[in-house]
Amino acid sequence: MTETDQTAARRRVHLHIGVHFAGTTRIVEGLRQNSQGFAERGIRTPPARLYRQAMTGLLERLDGLPPIETEEIELLDDILQGNTAKAVIMADANWASPLAEALHSDRLYPDIGTRVAPIAELFESSDLRLSMALRNPAAFVQSAQDSGKARGATNAFLRNVQPETLRWCDTVDALRSALPNVPLTLWCEEDTPLIWPRVMRQIAGLPKDATLRGGFAALRDLIQPEGLKRLQVFLAGHPPETDAQYERTVLAFLDKYGKEDALDEPCDLPGWDANVIETVTQHYEDDIAALSARDDITFIAPASMAG
Repeated sequence: MTETDQTAARRRVHLHIGVHFAGTTRIVEGLRQNSQGFAERGIRTPPARLYRQAMTGLLERLDGLPPIETEEIELLDDILQGNTAKAVIMADANWASPLAEALHSDRLYPDIGTRVAPIAELFESSDLRLSMALRNPAAFVQSAQDSGKARGATNAFLRNVQPETLRWCDTVDALRSALPNVPLTLWCEEDTPLIWPRVMRQIAGLPKDATLRGGFAALRDLIQPEGLKRLQVFLAGHPPETDAQYERTVLAFLDKYGKEDALDEPCDLPGWDANVIETVTQHYEDDIAALSARDDITFIAPASMAG
């Protein structure tokens, strides 16, 4: 059996690892909404409580040691509850690290490599894939503060960090260094209203023409209900032939029916004036350009930006 045949015979396991405030809850809801259709294709989307409990329990029992193959098989049996599957999809923003630890240093998710590596090792014999969404660091830290979660870590981070040094490239480099051979897919949370169907198909390993439920999940909070209904009717009557056509249509409806408050992301962080936010945003855009050009990453970007 060739290496390609062996890969094809292994069960595909896709882990979406975060980050916080970048749509992981939407991913989980999308998986649940499409669970029946996915199951018909041999793709299982188990309840989060099952895989979190099973994975945490095994990690605690291993206590830093790598699992043997029988333990990996038993883990997947526990997660799948006796169901057969050629692919399994799971998501948890805390796999990249708990929020408090994402903000305990001078960069974002400083321990992501050592956090994700033991989790990835649980699926050593599987065809493992990872995905992660990124977000403008200014909006990310603002969301952390607004959420009230990990309040002490957030306040300490704001006191000590030099915002101009926050680079997602550092975070991704740490992840790739720990897991250089695991396929990784990235995208920007800001782009999800345009690329959400492509994100879900990529996670599920589905072809471009696959039909999904909840294709407008990333738009619902941004567009007025009337606008969403009109968009759905328009797309049903004028199916787009390309991703670019779909995105242009969505942008046109957002321009006409978008909720102004939802489309605006104010940043009011101590010490972060307009110049700082502009610098952080420019660095974010530079990082996205650099990451999307890398050969070791699949980067889902709007069609107008691709290439």
